[in-house]
Amino acid sequence: MATLDKWAIYDHPLIAWEPNAGQLEIAENNCRHQVLCAGRRFGKSRCGAMKIVPEIFYTKPLSSTLLEKGQRREFWIVGPEYSDSEKEFRVIWNIVKKLEMPMEKGSYNNLESGDMQIVLWDGTFVVAAKSARYPDRLVGEGLSGVILAEAAKLKRNLWTKHIRPALSDFNGWSFHSSTPEGKNWFYELFTRAIDPENTEWSGWKMPAWRNPYVYRQPTLDEHVAKLLELQRTSYESVFKLKRDHNLQIDSEIMDEINDLTPEAFKQEIGADFTEYVGRVFNEFDEDIHVSSLNYNPAWQSFGAVDYGYTNPSVWLLVQIGPWGEINVLNEVYEEGLAPTDFADLILYRNLRPSNMTCFYADPADPGASRILESKLQIRSKPHTGGELQVRLRQIRKALRETRNVIPEYWMPDEPIPGSNRPRLMFDRKCKRTIQDFLNYRYPELKTEVSEVTEKPMKKDDHGPEALGRLFAGLWGAEDKPKGAVVHQATFKREGKQQVPAGPVFLDALANWRR
Repeated sequence: MATLDKWAIYDHPLIAWEPNAGQLEIAENNCRHQVLCAGRRFGKSRCGAMKIVPEIFYTKPLSSTLLEKGQRREFWIVGPEYSDSEKEFRVIWNIVKKLEMPMEKGSYNNLESGDMQIVLWDGTFVVAAKSARYPDRLVGEGLSGVILAEAAKLKRNLWTKHIRPALSDFNGWSFHSSTPEGKNWFYELFTRAIDPENTEWSGWKMPAWRNPYVYRQPTLDEHVAKLLELQRTSYESVFKLKRDHNLQIDSEIMDEINDLTPEAFKQEIGADFTEYVGRVFNEFDEDIHVSSLNYNPAWQSFGAVDYGYTNPSVWLLVQIGPWGEINVLNEVYEEGLAPTDFADLILYRNLRPSNMTCFYADPADPGASRILESKLQIRSKPHTGGELQVRLRQIRKALRETRNVIPEYWMPDEPIPGSNRPRLMFDRKCKRTIQDFLNYRYPELKTEVSEVTEKPMKKDDHGPEALGRLFAGLWGAEDKPKGAVVHQATFKREGKQQVPAGPVFLDALANWRR
């Protein structure tokens, strides 16, 4: 069979793709897996769609053989929502229509219903747009190729659990394209892709101004970097700084620099991986950190508090296990509560268990804490203030870490069979706190910045604020317990390694000794 000339396809007058310099570099690369980190308006969607278009022509002469084998070549475009995957799909649909290819039964283009599929060559070629919102639809036969659109917004396990295994049958390829969202799993994927020793992967970082069809005035990378640095140390207009320093930057890019915070511009336009734009807790994943949890009377119980009146008042019932597990079991999250009403509601909902001896609250309202102490008959602990960034780092660390959970049937002279779980988990009942962890964000526009750009916006922060007070009071900046009495008993036998022990371990040890 003759080798397919994809450039002859791109040059067809009804396709006539003229890639920009960045797109050309990607199209000329033949690595099986590709990762494109690009700024807005670079042309990510067309770049991805053009990977599938040659596959249509490649499949036609194979159709008879595929039919005999009962096989087909299937390609997916997967985005967080159908509207994300529709962008690449629309490009392919329009090309197929222009070329008057005979689309068969099962071909649809309906964004509202999510039915977006093209079927060609007696059903041996299929391309379908998918949404990560409906993972139960991400099942089927092996894939010949997949595009993950806005990959930074997707969850890691979508790739590892649903997509990557499906590429194994036919040695399928993958194309991951996105504007970055902090250093999340997409950053890790990009880091893997640019490793020169990893020959099956390639990666590119393309700022938006690489696309001359949108940004028509040539823009120099070093001039953008210089202007961003100048605006940090000057109160002058960015337009005046550009003129005074004779900088070569497109006018559209200048508007973006003027409107966005430096961090937001670097991420959204410059395609840089910055920690200070987008979600505060990129590590938080509902599939991993949210479950149905049970109250354990053997674990220590604490209250975590963020005061409000017009804003919500938040009380979190938190338990800490013997191996450092942190379970957020329930919440009071209500607007319009005076401290007395707040305390009454905590008691009414039975969120002050008998083994709770203290709570951790915002030190800015000692009067409210005294009312809670009196009504709940427990103490308010000190050292809950300090820098916000310290508290956020501690929560992120707990979201990343795992703990071994030792089951109750374990005996000391047996190997430890523990299974990993996240150190920090939330019960499903904590609905509004979970929403805060999903929605808490750093500012993007300069008009949203009140202090320094590294601080998150004062919105969707009440659950994290409450939990952060507990983290500050217990661990401060060094993750060393100050207020919690963590079980430290150990088991040691001749030839045995020391093993940390909690209540379950101590019960097992007592039975073993008897």
